[in-house]
Amino acid sequence: MNLVFSPRAVERMQQRNITPSDIEEIIFRHDGKIKQSHDKMIYYKRLKSRRDNQLAAVVIEKRNNLLEVLTVMVNFEVKR
Repeated sequence: MNLVFSPRAVERMQQRNITPSDIEEIIFRHDGKIKQSHDKMIYYKRLKSRRDNQLAAVVIEKRNNLLEVLTVMVNFEVKR
């Protein structure tokens, strides 16, 4: 799977000091995921290298083995 980043995701990553490798870790080695619609997922993970709470990436699956990161979040909580 290849990743592309929306302008909003890039902006949020810069604001929150999240690197593309952090996003790869969240998506490909996630602690969990939540399906939002038929093609949109939220992947989340706690990264040991960060002091803030769980990080999350909202991702939409595109054609041709492509994932677009729409935005990223910090202090993400899973509601059960």
